[in-house]
Amino acid sequence: MRWICALIQKDLLQTYRDKLSLLFTFLLPVVFTMFFGFLFGGVEGSSLPVAVVNQDPSGGTAAQLLKILENSDVVMLVQYDAKEAERAVADNRVAAALIIPRGFSSNTSSQETTSVNIVRNPESSGGRTACSAVRQAVGRVNGGRLAAQTALAALFPGIDPTDDPQRWSRALNAANAAMAKPALSIDLQSSGARAGEIPRGFDMSSPGMLINWILFGLLGSAITMVIERQNGALRRLLTTRVRPWQIIAGKGGAMITMTLAQQVVLIGLGQFAFGVHYLRSPGALALTMITLSVMSAALGLMLATLLRSEAALIAALVIVSMVLAALGGAWFPLEVTGPTFAAIGHLSPAAWVLDALRAIILRGWSVGQILPYLGAAWGYTVVFLGIALWRFRFE
Repeated sequence: MRWICALIQKDLLQTYRDKLSLLFTFLLPVVFTMFFGFLFGGVEGSSLPVAVVNQDPSGGTAAQLLKILENSDVVMLVQYDAKEAERAVADNRVAAALIIPRGFSSNTSSQETTSVNIVRNPESSGGRTACSAVRQAVGRVNGGRLAAQTALAALFPGIDPTDDPQRWSRALNAANAAMAKPALSIDLQSSGARAGEIPRGFDMSSPGMLINWILFGLLGSAITMVIERQNGALRRLLTTRVRPWQIIAGKGGAMITMTLAQQVVLIGLGQFAFGVHYLRSPGALALTMITLSVMSAALGLMLATLLRSEAALIAALVIVSMVLAALGGAWFPLEVTGPTFAAIGHLSPAAWVLDALRAIILRGWSVGQILPYLGAAWGYTVVFLGIALWRFRFE
C-alpha cells in the first residue's frame, strides 16, 4: 500500500506542476459548460423575445392580437421600429419580428383579407417557435371573428353582421371571451421531471461537458506513463520490490484522484452557479462519480499500455475521448436523434454514465434506479483494465 500511495503522490505532483494540465482540467471545462449551456438555452422557463412593430397603434384588432401575445408563456414582446427590428433578428437579439401594417384593424373590420408580417431566421429553432406562437394568436383572433359572424348569421339571417356596429361589437366580445377560456386545453408536462420543472440548457451541458473533459483530462497522466516507459523509469521500478499490479494501481489511483477532484469542482459549479440539481440524490451521485473516475482511469491505462510513443498516445486519446463523448450524448442529447443513432450511441460507455447523471439531475433517481446504467459502465471498465494489465505484464 505504501508503494501505491507513493506512486499516486508522485503522479499528482507531476500533473499539477504542469500549468497546461490545469487549463484542460478546470478552466476549459467551465468555459465549454457555459457555452453549451447558453447555446441550449440557459434560463429556465424563459420566453422568446419578439420584436413588435405596430403600425396600427389605434386599431382594436391589433390591440387584441398583441394582448393575446402578451399573455403567452412562449414569447415576450419588445417594441422596435421597422429597421431596428429586422437588424435585431439578423443579430439574433430577438427570435422573430412581428410587423402589424397600417390599416390592419380597419381591413379586418370591413371583412377584407389582411395579414401581419413575420421576420425570422429560417435556421433558428427559436424563430420557428415564435412564429408558431404568432400563428396561434392570429388563429384565435380569426376564430373569434368567425364565431361572432356565425352566431349573428344564425340569429339574423340575410343581414350583414357588420351593418350594426354595436351588435357586432357585443357578439365579437362574447366570442373572444369564450375563446379566452376554452372548454378543452393542453397541459404539457415533461416526462420524468419533477412537477413544474423543465430541463434547461445547463441541465444538458453541465453533465455532458463533465464527462467530455474527464475523458480528455487523462492526457497528462497517461503521457507520464508513456514517458516513464520510454526513459526506463518503469523498468527500474520493476527491479525493486514494487510489483506490476502495484504500478498499475498507483498510476490508476492518481488518475482516479485527479478526476474526482475535477468532478467535485465542476459539479459544485453546476450546482451552485448554474442551478443544476446534482444533489437530489447524493448517494447515487457519489457512486456515479466513482464509476466515471474508475472507468476513465481504466481507459487511460489501456491506451497508455497499448501505445508506445507520446505522439501516438496524444492523437489516440484526443480522438477516443472526443468520439466517446460525442457519440455518448455529451455534446447533444441523444433524445433529439433517431432511435438508430441513440442505440449506436450507447455503444459508448460515456452514454451510460451520462444517462445516470441526467436521471439524477432531472428525476432524482436513487442508487437502485441507476445501478443498471452504472453496471454497463463497469462492464467496460473491467474490459479496459483487463487489457491494461495484460499488456503491462506482457511487456
